[in-house]
Amino acid sequence: MKNTKTKIILSAIIFSAVIGFVGTANAAGASLYISPATLTKTAGDTFNVSVGFNASGNKVCAVEGTLVFNNLTCQSITMAGDVTPQSSPTCANPYFLIGVPSCTTADKVLLTVLVKAGSASTASIGLTSVDIIGEGVSVGSASVSASYTISAVPAPAPTPKPNPMPMPVPKTKIIQENGQPIQPQPTPQPTQQIETSTQVQPTAPENNLLADVATASPKQTTNILLIVLVIVAILGVVAYGIYRFEKSKKKQP
Repeated sequence: MKNTKTKIILSAIIFSAVIGFVGTANAAGASLYISPATLTKTAGDTFNVSVGFNASGNKVCAVEGTLVFNNLTCQSITMAGDVTPQSSPTCANPYFLIGVPSCTTADKVLLTVLVKAGSASTASIGLTSVDIIGEGVSVGSASVSASYTISAVPAPAPTPKPNPMPMPVPKTKIIQENGQPIQPQPTPQPTQQIETSTQVQPTAPENNLLADVATASPKQTTNILLIVLVIVAILGVVAYGIYRFEKSKKKQP
């Protein structure tokens, strides 16, 4: 009888140990993740990544850790609306301690990070000092980093230079006339006749004898010269007469 009781007690202990081992094996530890895990971006691009946890059936009440950036520049960090940050992370100090109200066994996003891609290479976001806390005990400390490919900025395409439009070459049509090809003659353009109005300037009448001599015919010139000689002779006789008269007048007592 005593041996029977001992066997029953040992069996119960072994059964409890097996059940506890199986339960522990089935309940994997909680872990943190970063999403997206992989991505390809161009240098200088900005994009969002989220940080959350996989509870894996564990009750999660708080999460602690520090973000690590490689070839990425943190622009801003935004907390989820349904968590209680005990220590809010910033780009200058990315450490965080975030409480989960009423705890939860469901997967949850904790925060969103806006980052800017660095130079053309690889980039990553990781987590250090991770501790996922349940009801007074740690339920996990694992984390999965994210790795990104950063490509170079493509060179701008050269602006094509517009080609000048060729001037159309006029084609000369050949007209068939009586079976013989002829080249059409260009239509003569009407010429403008410029009428030159010749205005005859009236010749002023000459008032002296020399002008008459210059413009007279040879016969008229001879007559004019004779008249001139006669006039000169008359003037000479008159002048001589006056001279004689004045001289005889002076001789009278």
